[in-house]
Amino acid sequence: MRKLMEILHQARYPDTSPGKKKGAQTARKKPAPKWVRPVVKGGAIVAITTGIIGGPTWLWQSGTVSRGLDSLWQVTVTKTANLGLKIDKVVLRGRHHTSRQNVVRAVSLKRGDPILGFNIDDLRMRLVKLPWVRDATVTRHWPDTVDIRITERQPMVLWQRKRRLYLVDTDGVAITSKELGRFRDLLIVVGKGAPMAAPTLLAMIASQPALADQVTAATLIGKRRWNLKLKGGINVRLPEQDPHKAWQRLAQLNAKHRLLARDVRMIDMRLPNRLLIRPGVLGSQTIRAKGQRT
Repeated sequence: MRKLMEILHQARYPDTSPGKKKGAQTARKKPAPKWVRPVVKGGAIVAITTGIIGGPTWLWQSGTVSRGLDSLWQVTVTKTANLGLKIDKVVLRGRHHTSRQNVVRAVSLKRGDPILGFNIDDLRMRLVKLPWVRDATVTRHWPDTVDIRITERQPMVLWQRKRRLYLVDTDGVAITSKELGRFRDLLIVVGKGAPMAAPTLLAMIASQPALADQVTAATLIGKRRWNLKLKGGINVRLPEQDPHKAWQRLAQLNAKHRLLARDVRMIDMRLPNRLLIRPGVLGSQTIRAKGQRT
């Protein structure tokens, strides 16, 4: 009877311990601590973010993306050229002093090249490196024309530096030291900083047209003031303060007394309200002769 009761009990309440019977239920596990779930979730977010950002960054730094884009662009250039987008004409505007050969060499475009086969910014930079070119614009006109417009530098003065002449533009930039014969009528300036100070000097000289044609050279002294050389070898020393007023005064004296027509070697105007004149050889003899008794 006891044995029968044990059999019935075992049938009703089977053994749940692991490994006893096939299909037996496993023991319930303890729940994980509360801090585990947020940590796992945060780690997953970091991993996903790193994959999104770091993956493309690595591809870019490794050159994979760059090489792929370059390859795709080359295919595009070739296909568009096959469709007729080729250079048939290059139009150059604004060239007066710049050598055409130098422009052609810098542009490096020829008929039949793909019109998408060059970078506009790179081409512009090659043009502005030419001595005479101040600025340039490059435009594609579809389907087959490249329009190039250059702005050349404007010659202003000849700058004498270390016994060599340089042609200088209105920005004070030295353009060239070659083939300056056609610019021999420009004013020659001497001294450190003279090209940058020349625009103000030229404006002052031009303010008195009667004297302007007399000036052949100008020397900047200590970056402070000018000495002018006039025709006939006359030297004029202008003051540091208000040289325009001194220049105007000289024009008035010349108009009234024909000062520059006399045998004068130097006119010193550096002292306010005073004019020092050094006569030439003939002028000195004349002064002495007038002082002798007859």
